[in-house]
Amino acid sequence: MSQDDGTAAARWTVKAELCAVGRDKPLLVALAAIFCLYCGVVAGPILYAFLAIRGMADFFK
Repeated sequence: MSQDDGTAAARWTVKAELCAVGRDKPLLVALAAIFCLYCGVVAGPILYAFLAIRGMADFFK
């Protein structure tokens, strides 16, 4: 396989992946919403509690 063929194959792969992302938009939106809820409800309070224990939570007040 020559370098041009490899570049063409990579271009096709990128194009195919971008099309797949376009088809999966509802799934990506759902995953982003779940991630935001996780950060706000689970990770945020845990991080704040850790900082409070270390005495660094005063920065957020």
